[in-house]
Amino acid sequence: MGRFARVALVACVISVPALADPFPLFGYGPRAASMGGAMTAEANDFTAVFYNPALLTRRKELNFGFAFQFHRLFSEVTSKDLAKPIDCSQCNAPDNVGTTTGFVFPLAGKVKNRVAIGVGLYLPTSTFVRVNAPDATQPYWYRFNGNLERFVLHLGLGIKITDWLSVGPGVSVLANLQGRLGGGGGATANVDLFSRNVKLKSLDASLTTRAAPTLGVAVTPLKNLRFGATYRWEIFLPVTIPATIDLEGIGTLALTVNAISHYAPHQVSFGAAWDITDDLTVSLDGEYQHWSAAPSPYVSLSVDLSGPTLAALGIDRALDLNVQAASPGFVNTFGGRLGGEYRVSERFAARLGLSYRPTMIPLQNVAGTNLLDANTVGLATGVGFNFSDPLEIFEHPIQIDLAVQAAFLLQREATKPPTDLLPSYTYAGRVFGGTAMIRYDF
Repeated sequence: MGRFARVALVACVISVPALADPFPLFGYGPRAASMGGAMTAEANDFTAVFYNPALLTRRKELNFGFAFQFHRLFSEVTSKDLAKPIDCSQCNAPDNVGTTTGFVFPLAGKVKNRVAIGVGLYLPTSTFVRVNAPDATQPYWYRFNGNLERFVLHLGLGIKITDWLSVGPGVSVLANLQGRLGGGGGATANVDLFSRNVKLKSLDASLTTRAAPTLGVAVTPLKNLRFGATYRWEIFLPVTIPATIDLEGIGTLALTVNAISHYAPHQVSFGAAWDITDDLTVSLDGEYQHWSAAPSPYVSLSVDLSGPTLAALGIDRALDLNVQAASPGFVNTFGGRLGGEYRVSERFAARLGLSYRPTMIPLQNVAGTNLLDANTVGLATGVGFNFSDPLEIFEHPIQIDLAVQAAFLLQREATKPPTDLLPSYTYAGRVFGGTAMIRYDF
């Protein structure tokens, strides 16, 4: 059984933390990032496909943008018992490095200025989809450790019903790994233990898509005052990896690994934007996230060893294993975002943003779980400027947006019981990064 034990061990390390894409953490585009992400009533380009598809109708020309972003987490996890160091190999999350592309396409004809289509695409630079997480005995950052490395596509349709009311349906599309169950799906092998020969081995898995709807509403009661609301359905990627090994003359070993990856909860965002003057805009957002429905980020594992020989010996059920991950006990959260933009001239704008994101993870004062997260205060600033093409290739000005961000994960403490493998520890974190985008209106 040594080989099979190693197979089970490899499978056990495959689990995935949550959160579908980096936009809720770092913003979608430099303008949103530098204004604290307070865009539910203020998005004015293709980024509205994420923040509020109803706002796509604000753009009257074809708008295209391309962005690059980089963010790094600096983690501080400190044991309270100097005689018991902590295995912190998973305490530092990978850098968030990726590119964003998007466009808004306003339709013409009888629906001119009434209907617009939006597309937004995020692509990590190093991996298409990453499936990775440590064991429950290793502390790791739930929001950052591996969960940002994945492809995501946002689609939206803005419809202007009246001069003051717009609606916008949309959808988020993710990719996930699925080993097909039944009919020879997943990994299969036929092994003759007596001759130590593998007669048959195959793998049947697929990279599939999963979608979640979005609905936005935008109301403009006054020319300089806007309100918006967006509802995003929960989205997650189930990872299923089945394996079946037929042991000739002995029985069949069926192994299945299940995990819920890249989970994002049901969320309601609502915001307001006020043009205080022709040059100054202030935006404010609130967001409710239904984290109490979140599944465990840890892996579930089932092992079934069956067959007539094992049944005759009475040990077929003795070797079965069914380990189900327990609920993480997350709590619902309500956070806030504040942003401002001052347009110094037609060529230059300065921006500033603040955000507060409460943690949904309870104190890890119990054994067998070490999910790290904390209440987070975010600060951001940025600029936007445009210039005419000196080569006169492009008719309209080229827009450049830049943003820098800092987020501070406030210190918490995990007080572990004496029976836990880990000592009590404190943890905190800081995230620094930036993003740059080039935009053009055709």
